[in-house]
Amino acid sequence: MIFLNYSVVKNYLIEIRRESMKCQYCGKEYVKNESEGIEYLPEFIRKHIEYIPACDCLEKMKEREREEEIRKQQAESIKNRVKKYRDISVVDSKFLKSTFEIADMSEKYMKVALRYAKSFMEKKMDIGIIFYGGVGTGKTFASGCIANYLMSRGKSVLVINLGLYLLKITKEWGEAESELLKVVESCDLLIIDDFGMEKSLEDKNSAWRGEKIYNLIDSRYRCEKPLIITTNLEFSKDESRCEIAKKLSMGGKNRIRDRIVEMCYPVEVKGKSRREIDEKKFFKLLEI
Repeated sequence: MIFLNYSVVKNYLIEIRRESMKCQYCGKEYVKNESEGIEYLPEFIRKHIEYIPACDCLEKMKEREREEEIRKQQAESIKNRVKKYRDISVVDSKFLKSTFEIADMSEKYMKVALRYAKSFMEKKMDIGIIFYGGVGTGKTFASGCIANYLMSRGKSVLVINLGLYLLKITKEWGEAESELLKVVESCDLLIIDDFGMEKSLEDKNSAWRGEKIYNLIDSRYRCEKPLIITTNLEFSKDESRCEIAKKLSMGGKNRIRDRIVEMCYPVEVKGKSRREIDEKKFFKLLEI
């Protein structure tokens, strides 16, 4: 038979309790609760509040949890608002399949795209990218890889076709533009695909279109949020050689091009078009 020393056991249990009565965040020991009237509470209640934290770590943690919950709710609200505008979006099944996992990461522009996406998740990003180059070289694919990388990690991304955007606000006027700009300003990233494929701004009805395009881009600039543009137009810091400046100038002024220069880092996408049908793939389909 084993005999236990009561005093030793009691001291051991007191030590265990003392160790458990420490803040799990800062390690400070709990202090005796000196609240008036605590001695009148039932034992089963009193023993749980006899000692209380000497710090405010729990309150701070609860406040952080509340703030995080609010951020999640706001992010979900923004994503739901973004989904409303699928009619001006270019997010189709092909776009959603654009991922870095299937990309040729030996391409310089894809390395830039991946670094940009990773940095976006780590810090406040207020600089965008303009991917420019020939038709079918992979500009939309690169922007799709960035978009899907961010969306899979909880970021809200609005991907629009500028022609469809202008068509929508032409049909629905002020109310549509006002609501759209709210979404543009609130989403984490705006992507404008095939920029510059709209009509030139030099015809007699161009003033309205030019103003709407400028307002769209300027709304991102003013809220200090990034913008990614893909375009087939030649981009150059030399204004005289820049096709965007030539096509989107308004009354001899290049407000749109100048704003893009302020907001986006130019990345040229070179190479032959990727839109040609693969010969081996085609003839494999013909096999019986």
